[in-house]
Order: sequence, then structure tokens, then C-alpha cells
Amino acid sequence: MYVMTQGGPAKTTLTPAYLSYTAAFSQQQWGQGAAMAFLLFVLIFVLTSFQRFVLRDRDEAARKKAERAQQRAAKKAVAA
Repeated sequence: MYVMTQGGPAKTTLTPAYLSYTAAFSQQQWGQGAAMAFLLFVLIFVLTSFQRFVLRDRDEAARKKAERAQQRAAKKAVAA
């Protein structure tokens, strides 16, 4: 994205990961770069945890459906 826009209009296309990198390595502001990286990690972790919480029922339902299909197949094999 940066190669195409070089930050785009008013630096709106810069990503948090790139901003963290430039703060730490280009501007030598190690604390600011580390803080941005840590906040990005926390944000990703929280959103991932929320998504897994919301979708947990779907995974459980799919597992139960697969178990029922396996049991039906086993009953057909015994009956035959």
C-alpha cells in the first residue's frame, strides 16, 4: 500500500504496523514504536477473542453434527 500511495492523501493510507516501524527505526523513538506495537497486539488479541467467543457455538454444532453422522454410519455398517 505504501509503495502505491506513499501515505496517500494526508497520510491516511499508512498502517499502524508501518507507523510503529517508522517511529522505532527511522525516528529512533523506541518507546513510542514499542507502545504502538503493543497496542496493536492488544487490539488484535481482543478482537480475535471476541470473534472466537461469538463463533464458538458454530464450532460446537459442527462437531456434534459430524459425531451424529459418524454414529449413523456405524449403525448402518453393523446392520449390513
